[in-house]
Amino acid sequence: MVKVQEYTSGDEFKDISKKGKDRHWKERKRKNVKLAGAFKRLNYDKKFVGNINSCAEHLNFKRAVDGTLRLYQMYTCKNKQCPICAWRRSMKYQVQISKVVEEAMKRKPKGRFLFLTLTVENVSGEDLNEELSRLTEAFRRLMMYKKVKKNMIGFLRATEVTRNELMNTYHPHIHVLLFVSPTYFKNKENYLSQEEWTELWQKAAKLEYKPIVDVRAIKPKNEKTSDVRSAILETAKYPVKPFELTVDNLQVVDDLQKGLFRKRQIAFGGLFKIIKKELALDDIEDGDLINIGDEEKPVSDGEIISVLWNNDRQNYYVK
Repeated sequence: MVKVQEYTSGDEFKDISKKGKDRHWKERKRKNVKLAGAFKRLNYDKKFVGNINSCAEHLNFKRAVDGTLRLYQMYTCKNKQCPICAWRRSMKYQVQISKVVEEAMKRKPKGRFLFLTLTVENVSGEDLNEELSRLTEAFRRLMMYKKVKKNMIGFLRATEVTRNELMNTYHPHIHVLLFVSPTYFKNKENYLSQEEWTELWQKAAKLEYKPIVDVRAIKPKNEKTSDVRSAILETAKYPVKPFELTVDNLQVVDDLQKGLFRKRQIAFGGLFKIIKKELALDDIEDGDLINIGDEEKPVSDGEIISVLWNNDRQNYYVK
């Protein structure tokens, strides 16, 4: 049973989940404020900085029947480096991929899952935006190759960017959850070895060097239970995680802002795309970051808890 949190005006606010975990709004908002400060020092437009600063300044919650709080109103800046928006986006991604995968498995119960990682060499900050565009186009070509396409049922592409601090470069790479026909594993005409995936990716990305490519079948963690679903979801969710940035490094903030500008990092294809459309799932990257789709049913009535950010005290308080 969830312990109901009682609030009165002026109380310090904490949002506790059903499992009793603090959702850390305060910590994320503090990072958000630092990010806005970094953009200010970089001389970004005042309106742009203001939008980030205004993110999650005022939160409205409704109390559900079980006593937990459900967020129902908040302004979101949707900046890809914003810790609050990245957190909400990550949760939304996990909810959607869970729904899509479950439905796909119902429709194609004999289908198999692969996890594919496609890499290229590191690039400088100034080349990141162009490299991400090139990677997206290379991935499109890869999916069109006959031997790839013939057994493909659906896919989820998630593009991740990590940083090599020592070399001061960025490592853009693609994680792909592939849903393939069981015939994929039956013979050489259908099966693609890691070496073949590497050759095809090198060709698709037009690389003069042999890239690092990893492909593996997703198997249940516990062979006795055959719980492949949890293994699939665990594998699929980790590429889309909030950036762990040191906002004191202004160059990194600037590089990522310019590098990720107008770049779509998540894409569904094949049956996954069809199911996403049929389920009327909202856009993960640019859509609603308040209602992330994890509620069984919306809370229409209930006590309203209004919360405001106090910048001087660097904390949330009940209005």
